[in-house]
Amino acid sequence: MLISMKKLLLHAQKNRFAVGYFEAFNMDCMEAVLNAAEKTDSPVIIGFGGQFIGSPKRNYKEDIYLYGKLAKEAAKRSKVPVAVILNEANEEEMIYQGMNAGFNTVMYQKEGEAFEDTVRITKEICRAAHFMGIDVESEVGELSCADISTGTQSPGHDTDVEQAKYFVEETGIDALAVAIGNIHLLEDAKAQLNYGLLETLRKEIPVPLVLHGGTGVSAEDMKKAIHMGISKVNVGTVLKRAYIDAVSGFIASRELEKIDPHITMGWGGQDDMLSVGRDAVTQKAVEFIDMFGSAGKAGIF
Repeated sequence: MLISMKKLLLHAQKNRFAVGYFEAFNMDCMEAVLNAAEKTDSPVIIGFGGQFIGSPKRNYKEDIYLYGKLAKEAAKRSKVPVAVILNEANEEEMIYQGMNAGFNTVMYQKEGEAFEDTVRITKEICRAAHFMGIDVESEVGELSCADISTGTQSPGHDTDVEQAKYFVEETGIDALAVAIGNIHLLEDAKAQLNYGLLETLRKEIPVPLVLHGGTGVSAEDMKKAIHMGISKVNVGTVLKRAYIDAVSGFIASRELEKIDPHITMGWGGQDDMLSVGRDAVTQKAVEFIDMFGSAGKAGIF
C-alpha cells in the first residue's frame, strides 16, 4: 500500500518508534526489504539514492523513470504501508524528474552549496512537490563520511538549532535530517550521538527528525535516539555488506568449475547465489525493523 511518508513519520513521532528507509541498490534488494516489512508487519520506506542513479562515474546511464515506476508499483502491491523516496539527489533536475517518475518523497542535498541557495531551491521544490502531493525531506548540518579503505573520515558539522528552525519555517519541508554525530558509511566502529543536541532539536523543530547513517549506530544508542525523537532512520551500507558477505561465502563454499550457471544465477532456489544474497538482506532488514520498534505497526495505517 503506497502511503505518504509524512503520515508515517508523524504517527511514528507521536508513538516513539521509527520507520526505516532501506536504500536499495537493485531490484533484489528492494524486494528483500519489502519481504522483511511484510514478515514483521511493519511500515517501511523504500527507494533509491539520487547520487546512485545519477552518478557520472556509472558505466551505464540509468533511467530514473524506470526506478521510480518500479518502486511505486512495488509499494502499491505490498501488504504493508510503503513510502517511496528519491534520496539525496544533488541536482534540481533529478528532483523534478523523480516527482514525475513516481517517488512520493524527494530529498534535495547538495554538499558545499551556500545555505541561502539551498533554502531558496528547497522552497521551490516544496512548492512544486506539495502541489503534487509529494513530501520533501532535507538536511541541515553535514555528516562525516567514513572511508573503509583508508580508515579515515571526511569532516562534518552538527546541525545548528537556530539555522534548522529557520530552514524548516522558510522552506516548508516535511522531515528534517539532522547531524548529531551520526556518520555516513560507518561499519567498523559506532558513532557517538549528541543526545543533548537531539533533545533540543526535538523541542524546537516542528517536523519529524531523520537519522542518516543508521549502519554506524549501536542498537542501544539507536533505541535511545528513537525514544528521544528520531522518527526515520536511513540504512544502506549494512545491506550491501550483508549481500556481499552472503554471495562471497556462497561462492567460496563451492567448486566453481562444477557450478551450474542456470541453477546458480537467476533460478531462484536455495542454490541460487542471488537468492542467497537477497535472503541475507531480508534478515538484516528484519533486525533493524525490530530495533526501530516498527514491527507490528502496519495495521494502524
